[in-house]
Amino acid sequence: MIENQKYMWMEYAAMLAEEGRYSCSPNPMVGAVIISDGKVIGEGYHKKAGEPHAEINAITSAKEKTENSTLFVTLEPCSTHGRTPPCTEAIIKAGIKKVIIGAIDPNPKHSGQAVEILKNAGIEVEVINDQECENLNEKFNHFITAGIPFVHAKWAMTLDGKIATRTGSSKWISCSESRRSVHKLRAEYDAIMTGSGTILKDDPQLNVRLEGEWRQPVKIIIDSLCKTPADAKILRSGAKTIIACGQDASEVKIAELESAGAKVIKIATRENKKIILPELFEKLVGENISSVFVEGGSLLLGALFDNHLINKVSVFIAPKIIGGKESLSPIGGIGIEEISNAINLNNLHTEQIGCDIMMTGKIT
Repeated sequence: MIENQKYMWMEYAAMLAEEGRYSCSPNPMVGAVIISDGKVIGEGYHKKAGEPHAEINAITSAKEKTENSTLFVTLEPCSTHGRTPPCTEAIIKAGIKKVIIGAIDPNPKHSGQAVEILKNAGIEVEVINDQECENLNEKFNHFITAGIPFVHAKWAMTLDGKIATRTGSSKWISCSESRRSVHKLRAEYDAIMTGSGTILKDDPQLNVRLEGEWRQPVKIIIDSLCKTPADAKILRSGAKTIIACGQDASEVKIAELESAGAKVIKIATRENKKIILPELFEKLVGENISSVFVEGGSLLLGALFDNHLINKVSVFIAPKIIGGKESLSPIGGIGIEEISNAINLNNLHTEQIGCDIMMTGKIT
């Protein structure tokens, strides 16, 4: 097969995988396409956990016999029984003669296993380690290898780096187009996290408000003393809400919030009464949360950075200037002492959205 064609078909499979961006979590996004005599005879993507995987959908959709065809798949096929049977069995049964894989399964328990199974069945296998296929599943890959959720922090600020005036006024720093983009970002994640300060000040819903059917992420409130009002909008926004409190939180207040529909999780606290965030993130795994989108104030963002829990950042920069030494900056916490120790962002992407600039980068 001509090298350029190989990457063209893998790019097409990656495009199919993108169709599951807002629905397949906590499973990875996967796309698959079956080629015979230079044309597509079957294609599919993984839509939702518990439903057929991309390879199965591609085989099922095939318009012609799949014997002696080539399967392009963005991620190494599953080789173990989970909610669905292993895809390797279906690939072998379909008579596919060659499988080209974009990225190997990051799970050390399964990595490379499917490759060996398919080879042993007489199928030619090629792994191309395509960067686009790797990037598709940054959240899943982190969750599988690190064992805690992938964390993406977002904030909006003015050109002079302020998130609010000295009086606390902050609506709206970013433009309407940017705010719509944030709703799409929310829809990608299993959960949205904020602090009790944001709840008390703004009483937000923190849900996805877009036309059509969208998955509503779980809400997580960092609230050491359970100050969240029982009638807060976030508790009535149509999705599960988790409140992470400290050991000193009032049992009466906890009962009120649980009666209002929240799930309250007690987390150990430090001497300053702030909850130990790494412990919380370990417990979120048990809540089936593999990724978290953070929309908090400077205290929460600072604490997350101080604990090295943030993996990705998106900043919306508005062409506005607030000024004032008492105006609020986005990141609180302890911070660093030397500029040489500053956190650097990699894989930078810059995009104009309305009148704002959105800058996104990963922390490695």
